[in-house]
Amino acid sequence: MRPSLPTTLPHFLGATIDEDRHRDEARRHLHDRAMFETRAPERASRAARLRAGTLRAIRRDRHSLTSYPCLLPDGKIGRTAVIPSGDEWSLVCRVG
Repeated sequence: MRPSLPTTLPHFLGATIDEDRHRDEARRHLHDRAMFETRAPERASRAARLRAGTLRAIRRDRHSLTSYPCLLPDGKIGRTAVIPSGDEWSLVCRVG
């Protein structure tokens, strides 16, 4: 025959589990609410936006580079780029 647990032990464990679950619950809710309310869209600084725009322009220009070699004015070998020029597309030699 198996010895049985006292009847107060399950009740004691249940009460302890509930206390652990709800411990600092009000503080957690306040913290979550404060974190949610302080989330505002942040705008990057002017320097960061300028840097990002410059990099975007450079990358867009590099995207137009082809694999065809060309001769730069200083005698080095560059790569041909296709760039928009008004309503037409132009071929130019760029450092690649």
